[in-house]
Amino acid sequence: MGSVTSPRTGLLLCSLPRVGSSLLGELLYSTGVVGYAGEWFLYPERERLWQEWRVSSHDDYLDRVLARGTAANGVFATKLMWGHLGEFLLYARRASGDFASNDLTVIEALLPRPRFAWLRRRDTVAQAVSWAKAVQTGQWRAGFAEVREAAYDFGQIDWIVHQIRVWDGAWTRWFETQGVAPEVIWYEDLSANPLKVVDQVLAYLELETPAGAAIKPPPDLRKQADGVNAQWIARYLADSSR
Repeated sequence: MGSVTSPRTGLLLCSLPRVGSSLLGELLYSTGVVGYAGEWFLYPERERLWQEWRVSSHDDYLDRVLARGTAANGVFATKLMWGHLGEFLLYARRASGDFASNDLTVIEALLPRPRFAWLRRRDTVAQAVSWAKAVQTGQWRAGFAEVREAAYDFGQIDWIVHQIRVWDGAWTRWFETQGVAPEVIWYEDLSANPLKVVDQVLAYLELETPAGAAIKPPPDLRKQADGVNAQWIARYLADSSR
């Protein structure tokens, strides 16, 4: 593969839905020293970008991702939900031709000295409610012109609660298997003090916040939780205790 851009390192925002990965990615990108953390390996997003970029091959797509997701200083970034890991590794293994080594070795061949930020949420019920509400309304970011109605559904929320636990456990096992000690970022801390978390991640990357950088999230990434979320959380807790 003749890569357009060869990152000197990579930041993988390892995540599940509704833990602030888009917010953190946008904040880090606004510093100018971290690349844009797109959902490059989410299947629907990949298909959209193939059309937008008029991609001709998988090699071409990966080249374009590396170019688009890498800052001028060589720091690449990507969001990586648990469900995207397999797709990412498919691209990484295909690029290296290494189908036998462990996952970390293959990632290092593509992204030297990769760093892993693991975004989590202490309140899994709140996370599940936010996830369920986003699925029902179609509003994953604030400011959508059309939003569908949402209704409390115990079964849906309960399924997502367990999905979170299973996928969070999958990340735990993967990090342990690969010998990776990720930088853990809690959603609650990010929500309370986003700039402090940006500094935390930049320190982990051995970078500093550039002087004069305008670090602020776009308006469509403002907090979406409202009274409906609180009602659903209380109702779920009551229903699950019966």
